[in-house]
Amino acid sequence: MRAMTWSRYATIATLLLLLLLLWQQQALAEDDAGQLVVINGTRSPELQPYRYMLSGLDAFDNNHELAPNASLVRFRLYKSSKAPADAFDSLTVRLSGDQTEIPLPLAEDHGFSLPRNRAAEDDNADVVLNQKKSYYSWMPDVRSAGVPAGMRRLGDIRLECRVLVGVAKNHIPFFVRALINTLTLTTDWCSFKDFKLSVHADRDITSATLIDGVNRVELQVSKDGKSYSVPIGKKEYANDALIEFN
Repeated sequence: MRAMTWSRYATIATLLLLLLLLWQQQALAEDDAGQLVVINGTRSPELQPYRYMLSGLDAFDNNHELAPNASLVRFRLYKSSKAPADAFDSLTVRLSGDQTEIPLPLAEDHGFSLPRNRAAEDDNADVVLNQKKSYYSWMPDVRSAGVPAGMRRLGDIRLECRVLVGVAKNHIPFFVRALINTLTLTTDWCSFKDFKLSVHADRDITSATLIDGVNRVELQVSKDGKSYSVPIGKKEYANDALIEFN
């Protein structure tokens, strides 16, 4: 009976974590009122408040041992289902406040780096898009040097989760955070043993396999082949374990 009760709590905790991280992304998909007109000083539609994103940078620094060969965390943008085909063609990102205007150049993979800037923090700046925010979602992106081309490293994905949760916790009421802490028996939600993180694939895939020494574990791939599920809470898998794709 006790085992059944813990199993039930573990399931509830896992669902809460998934729902909260999903909500963090879905919050961006809420339709904006009206069309955006880009004017100096316009701070909508903000992707995230800068101070929230700084929590993600702090999480990267505080958990860097998961990916010691990764020099930084970037943030990648992904098109939502409601986005037009050319949504990335004219997209720009900037750090904007009453006294702040800092462009954040987008790379070819639609990722950007976020600088630490005390003046922007004091200015309560936002990370701002020049398009409707409902067209996009975002995820942290951590890449260790030396990982074979076309593969992912498990520790990098574990660190991405810490960054994502670091930002998401700013949105979550205290009593909900306390409930998850109680159910998972940890404040490090990404280490919860039953937690799996859905990760965007760099290309369309049909399979994903976690390789840890002689162990090979087939991972669940989404029906559209655009994402895969990673058991980041399973401590028996080393941070240096790799994921290969087909």
